Amino acid sequence: MDFLSGLNPPQRDAVETTEGPVLILAGAGSGKTRVITHRIAHLITAKQVPPFAVMAVTFTNKAAGEMRERVLSHLESAELNSKPLIATFHSFCVRLLRRDGDALAQIRPGFTRTFSIYDDYDQLSIVKAAYKRMGLDEKQIPHRTALSQISQSKNVKESPQDLYGRATDPRITRIAAVYEEYEKALRQANALDFDDLLLETVRLLAHDEATRDAWNRRISYLMIDEYQDTNRSQYDLMRLLTRENRALLAVIRD
Repeated sequence: MDFLSGLNPPQRDAVETTEGPVLILAGAGSGKTRVITHRIAHLITAKQVPPFAVMAVTFTNKAAGEMRERVLSHLESAELNSKPLIATFHSFCVRLLRRDGDALAQIRPGFTRTFSIYDDYDQLSIVKAAYKRMGLDEKQIPHRTALSQISQSKNVKESPQDLYGRATDPRITRIAAVYEEYEKALRQANALDFDDLLLETVRLLAHDEATRDAWNRRISYLMIDEYQDTNRSQYDLMRLLTRENRALLAVIRD
């Protein structure tokens, strides 16, 4: 099947331009998902790229599932011994940490690949327990406010000590103390929250050269949908995965 047929000229250019970094500005209804799925199929069938060397990342499970179904539909007549990796940022990080996370224990003592993933209920339970130990009043600083600040800090790679350092009022100082207790509880339980999945994957790849090199050798082509929504950890993750190969395509919603 010719995966260039039926595309308009800009879409065709995006699919055919396979080497080096590519940036796509796409408005609603412009066929950006079509471009990504056809590009993946074109790489595998026309360029003979091994499917396992092609990766696409998006933000939601629904978007990743739909993209995966469309790609596999395109490739159903091809004889493949592997599949392209199409995932959300978080599911990719879980995969990497479960498979290659042993070296993270060197910088996160107690970590093992059998870690738990704490959801919203678990996170709230930790914060409530910290408030009780510290004698904090939820009416003055709602639990959700503390959790929101913790998440914001993690998204910019800010530790409890960093938050302490920039505190300009007692409220932020108290939240920093809660953050510190929250981190202790996670580590004692060998657990990660959703922000940690990204943070610790980035820390692992930055720390462990062998793991970083292995993933750089594996991924020859990387595509990121909705690139405008990436945070600092997601940006750092993509940079670490493309140190050796610059064949990165980023789609920005215009």
